[in-house]
Amino acid sequence: MSIQVKSQAQPVKIDLFSNGNKLNAEVYPVTSDKYLPAIILLHGYPGREGDLLGLGKKLSSLGIVVLIFNYQGTWSSEGEFSFENSMEDVGTAIKFLKKKENIGRFLIDTSNIVVGGHSLGGAMALTAAIYNTEIKRIISIAGADESVFGRKMLADQGFRDMFEPWLKTAVYPEGPVKFNFESHQNYLFSNLDRFDQVKHAEALKNKDILFIGGWKDQGVILEEHIIPLYRKLQELNANNVEIIVFNTDHYFKNVIEELTKTIYNWIITKD
Repeated sequence: MSIQVKSQAQPVKIDLFSNGNKLNAEVYPVTSDKYLPAIILLHGYPGREGDLLGLGKKLSSLGIVVLIFNYQGTWSSEGEFSFENSMEDVGTAIKFLKKKENIGRFLIDTSNIVVGGHSLGGAMALTAAIYNTEIKRIISIAGADESVFGRKMLADQGFRDMFEPWLKTAVYPEGPVKFNFESHQNYLFSNLDRFDQVKHAEALKNKDILFIGGWKDQGVILEEHIIPLYRKLQELNANNVEIIVFNTDHYFKNVIEELTKTIYNWIITKD
């Protein structure tokens, strides 16, 4: 399939409010004479401001409208970070793209809005989709299952002693994530079933899902986070689920062009 590259536009800041908090958010617009697919790209933890793996710039140049934001309480977004708030943010972004004035402004094909994310972003895309019927199409790029991390921390003190200090490095004011770390962890440990994607696979089986992983990923290990959900969806006879695994690590730097083409082709070949 040939790929038509369009002139690259600079992202434009948008007014996106979630729970009354203004999010740092932008859209990569595309010049076109027709309505276009759109993807909401979700950052990992702690993420960064601006583009995600360079995909915003690359996908918009191919004719996909891209919306990127920072979750509540991260970077320059207002509010407090939590998994619940982050899932709320996803719903807010979808509503933004479906508003009449934004459909016209950015030429959104509302029948083809994708929620995609990397690492924590993949976790939020999948978990939000469990509880939000508006989410129809999902791309999980090295997407985690947060219940896997939670159970592993509770079962393996060595893993917890390694993992939690890394998480804490991002906590404000030293880092860009504003939240009470202990409360956040306690909430996760008390709600593992809520975030367990395999246990809620029934809610995902009728959605379009593209899983993307890396064989060398030591952060979100395929066999622990991605393959169990993929296998469960197969058991449930999910018809629109694909998995693609690259010879790469968690950040896909050596395969970014292949990653872009994979995502683009999946988005535009909507049934």
